[in-house]
Amino acid sequence: MLICLFVLLMSGCTSQPQAPLVTAPMLRMTEVGPNKWTALTRQNLEHLLQIYDLKPFLWTLDIQIQSHVTPHSHPVLTLSTRYAEQPNKLLAAFLHEQLHWWSIIKAKELQTATEEIKGILPALPKEELGSDVNSAYVETIICFLEYKTMIQLVNKKEANKVLKDFINTDKVYPWINTQVYLKFKAIEAILKKHKLTLIPARNIQ
Repeated sequence: MLICLFVLLMSGCTSQPQAPLVTAPMLRMTEVGPNKWTALTRQNLEHLLQIYDLKPFLWTLDIQIQSHVTPHSHPVLTLSTRYAEQPNKLLAAFLHEQLHWWSIIKAKELQTATEEIKGILPALPKEELGSDVNSAYVETIICFLEYKTMIQLVNKKEANKVLKDFINTDKVYPWINTQVYLKFKAIEAILKKHKLTLIPARNIQ
């Protein structure tokens, strides 16, 4: 019996590591002002691409990572190092900026949907209006789809944890993200009506 136990232990020690669940797409990642935080952010993003199948949510393959910058989608999708040590938040931020590329493809449908979104969210606080009122409603749709995709990828409990932190701790669109949570079904119904569901990105370069 001891011999059998020894054999089992040795076979466990010599087993090969498991391969990544998903083959990572070939993103073109650049570190702007490289440092340990840009390196860690890049490493964790590459790891996320191996764990989750993010191919359906990629609309641009060019990614920049930079410290002390506000994440943005254009002209090049740029992530900050704020969530270098928080992979789920990094994933949410990455999805958010990719969705802004998607929103350009869906501009016509988004314009129609925002008119209905205004009906259930008639008054946005000034601090979250951004450049104009319409863009704030588009941001609401982006935040909703980010949250819904996070539920799909990491499960609802973890997605809720990220959303709660964005609202209460990180102050990332706190009012908008609160409405995403409180009026999830109403927003979802509007987006389904206008066929604003996520589909695999095509012909990305």
